[in-house]
This record gives sequence, C-alpha cells and structure tokens, in this order.
Amino acid sequence: MFAAAITGSAILNGILKQFFQRVRPDFHRLIDIEGYSFPSGHAMNAFTVYGILSFLLWRHIPSRFGRGVLISVSIIMILAIGISRIYLGVHYPSDIIGGYFASGFWITTAILFFQYYQEKRYNKKKQREKGIA
Repeated sequence: MFAAAITGSAILNGILKQFFQRVRPDFHRLIDIEGYSFPSGHAMNAFTVYGILSFLLWRHIPSRFGRGVLISVSIIMILAIGISRIYLGVHYPSDIIGGYFASGFWITTAILFFQYYQEKRYNKKKQREKGIA
C-alpha cells in the first residue's frame, strides 16, 4: 500500500506537470531548480507519505494522545515542506495547494481501493470458513 501510494503520486505529479506546464517563479529564488512548477512535487510527496503513514499507523496506536501526536506531526511536516518550497522561491502558493489537493485525491483513491480489497479478502475468508464448518 505504502509503495503503491508513493509510486502513484510520483506518476500523477509527472502527468500533471506535463499537462499544465507552468513555469517556476523567477523572483526571490534561493536555489536553482529546473522543471515545471505546478503542482509541487515536494508538497505532493509530503502529503502522500505522511498521509499514508498516518492511515497505516492509526489503528496500531491505541491511545487518543498517541493518535493526536501522529496527526499533529504529520500536519506539521506537510505544512513545513510546503512552506519551505515557497520560501525557497521555487513555487507559487497555488503550486503547493494544487499539490496538496492532487495528493489528497490520490491517497483517497488508494485508500478506497485498499479498503475494498481488504473487505473482499475478509469476505472470501469468511466464505471458506463457512464452507469448511
């Protein structure tokens, strides 16, 4: 699930960059970087990695406090990475927001497929158990 989500996010980012072909800002750049600007690959990757990690770890953390820490750390990291891209002058704020939305769409789709697959596996297992019993 984790590898599929990250790989799919990178592929989606490449497709969207080629579709929109938005040039990067040319003012206040602190680093030099090539390629198209929209959507931000770093913002998409951060949202995907921390979003999927949170999804996968959520059920293994029993306490409300632990889950709160998980979500808080994920949100802080996602925002920090997005803000750093604007600070470095390599993205417009809309690139970051677009990356978050694209990644949100992607991980929602991945989670829905994952949940569907898990439910299907669970139902097959139950059917086998009923057939044997």
